[in-house]
Amino acid sequence: GCRAEAAEHKASSGDLGGWQACAMCGQTFTGHMGLGLAEAWWSTVQDLDEEHEERRCAGIVLAEALAAMGRFAESEAKCRELRAVQQRMPEPDSVNAMYTSQMLGKVLLCQEKYVEAEVMIREVLSKQRKHLGGEDQDTLATLVSLGNVYLEQGKLDDALTTFKNVRAIQERVLGAEHVDTLSSTMDIGNALQNQSKFQES
Repeated sequence: GCRAEAAEHKASSGDLGGWQACAMCGQTFTGHMGLGLAEAWWSTVQDLDEEHEERRCAGIVLAEALAAMGRFAESEAKCRELRAVQQRMPEPDSVNAMYTSQMLGKVLLCQEKYVEAEVMIREVLSKQRKHLGGEDQDTLATLVSLGNVYLEQGKLDDALTTFKNVRAIQERVLGAEHVDTLSSTMDIGNALQNQSKFQES
C-alpha cells in the first residue's frame, strides 16, 4: 500500500531504509507489516541482476522476515539462493556474505537440522574470527548460535564452555551489567539446568 510506495520512492533516491523502518519514528517494521514490505521490496528488485546490491539486500531482509514469522523452510531457501550468488562474487567473505551464512545457520537450527547447522555456523565463525576478530559482536552472536547447537544435540559440556567463553569476552568488553552479558549468563544457567537433568536421568 502507501508504505510500500513511500519506500519505493525513497529507494529511487538511494535510501533503502524505508523498506525496513518507519520514516517518521524510525521503528523497525515487524510481523505481518515487516513481511509484507519485505515481499513488496523483493517484487520490485527480483528481476535485477543476481549480483545487484539492492537485490541482495532485499533478499536477506525477506529471509529475515520469513524466519521471524516462523516460515523457516522458505527463509532457508532464500538464504541458500543468496549465498550461492555471494560465493561467486569477488569478495565471497564480505560482511554481507558472512551475515547470510550466519542467518542460514540460524534457520537450520530452528528446523532442528543440527548437523548442517553446526557445519554452517563453524564455517561462519572461522571467517568472522579472521575478518572481524574474536570480540566482534557478530562473531559472539555466532558463537552463541554454536552453543545453542551443542545444547540441542545434548553436547552439554561443549555448550557450557562456549557460553562461558562468550560471557568472559562480554564482561571484559561490554561490562558485567550489559544486556548481552546478562543474556549469556542466562544461557549458562540454561546449560547447567540441562546438565543437571541429564545427570539425574
